[in-house]
Amino acid sequence: MQKKELPQWVLKYKTKGTEIHTTKSGYYLYKISSKWNPDKKRAQKITERYLGMITPEGLIKSKHERIVDEMKEITVKEFGATQYMLGISSDIIDIVKKCYPLEWEDIMTFSITRLFYTSPLKNVSTIYSTSHLSDAFPNARTSGRSLSEMLYSIGSRREKANIFMKHFVEGSEFSIVDLTHVFTKSDGIVSATISHNSEGEYTPQVNLILLMSLDNMHPSFFRIVPGSIRDVSTIPLTLKEAGVKRAILIGDKAFYSAKNVEYLEDHKLGYVLPIKRTSSFIDYGPLETGNRKNLDGFFLFDERVIWYYERKQDDNKRLIVFQDERLRVEEEKDMITRVDKGSKELNDYYKRQYILGTIGVFTNTDFTAQRVFELLKGRIEIELLFDTFKNLLHADRSYMRDDIHLEGWMMINFVSLLLYYKIYEQLTKYEILKTYSPMDVIIHLSRIHKLQIGGKWIISEIPKSSRKLLEHLDYKVHIT
Repeated sequence: MQKKELPQWVLKYKTKGTEIHTTKSGYYLYKISSKWNPDKKRAQKITERYLGMITPEGLIKSKHERIVDEMKEITVKEFGATQYMLGISSDIIDIVKKCYPLEWEDIMTFSITRLFYTSPLKNVSTIYSTSHLSDAFPNARTSGRSLSEMLYSIGSRREKANIFMKHFVEGSEFSIVDLTHVFTKSDGIVSATISHNSEGEYTPQVNLILLMSLDNMHPSFFRIVPGSIRDVSTIPLTLKEAGVKRAILIGDKAFYSAKNVEYLEDHKLGYVLPIKRTSSFIDYGPLETGNRKNLDGFFLFDERVIWYYERKQDDNKRLIVFQDERLRVEEEKDMITRVDKGSKELNDYYKRQYILGTIGVFTNTDFTAQRVFELLKGRIEIELLFDTFKNLLHADRSYMRDDIHLEGWMMINFVSLLLYYKIYEQLTKYEILKTYSPMDVIIHLSRIHKLQIGGKWIISEIPKSSRKLLEHLDYKVHIT
């Protein structure tokens, strides 16, 4: 019997590696291959899979092939964390766009990837392609070379950086934070010097001065100084460059010295400087009487009682001694649980019992004792700022090739810090800071993806923990 000739509309699907099967019900296309059969000493045909039914209207693909095609058309991108970040930081984005109209998308993309993933230049492009960032900032340049050029561009225009940062300086009260160091291994960074840092290391480094707004709770200004300069002489010029007319320096116990205080006084700078409990300046007599009437008063801070008394040192300087009841109880418990009755350590406790929980502070401000205490405790936020800078962004180590690139690199990390504190602000607003950190928000929300199927974007399933966080933040994830 002569084999029936196949119609032309069927034959057009007969390509290399396929075979058409004919039955009474129609024509069917299969994927085939061949494999050498050593027993038969010839190639043997292998039918791999069914591809679909051929009709005059076209090929009706098998269910499996349709699923494979649909999977090829699916695009998955991180969405939740990026959309949330862009939503709460629109004011920062507007300022970046205004000050850097040519580079603003590059700056925002790099700053967000630094915050989310501590990303170096070489990884930004990969992160960008799998993130909502590629849709939010479609013109961003993300190659390592492009980002390096961008860093040089913004790093070479310090005056533009000043204009940008002054948007965060205006209308705020400031604390000038301590210097922190930035290590560098580049021979091209002229300002780096072999200096002794707080970790006891001698290594090439520059130093960074950061100003932080205490009322708005965000970093407001930065300045890089040579690694050999680590004293208060950097403060006046930094304030002048930032345009700050009134500032309060909140130091730590290691900062206080007669020389530093004299310098601050000569330059009419406000300060709040804690001193060591063993300082001869402090008279613990009012506490030793055990009579609270001998103190000047008390106030409530964070649901606990703070007692205080103060002594005027000269026309400008005051010494205020605070006793934090909660801290006193904790320190007393710690001492007692570590000593035996009648031991030398117990006698030491008897001598020290009146100074437990105390904090002595020198200040030349006219603030109330309560305000001074609040400013001092605000230093915790300053320490958090540096902790974020060093540990989260890993920005205390630089591999930039020269001072200009380093300046640009610091600007990117500065913007990242601004974004970090935007999340911090929201956690404070909704009173969930004790439960979630800013990085918790990023991690939970980054688990929310958007999927493009058949040309249409949809939101993926949202994990339960992420839904719970969204409810706390009163935020809804949606495709715009």
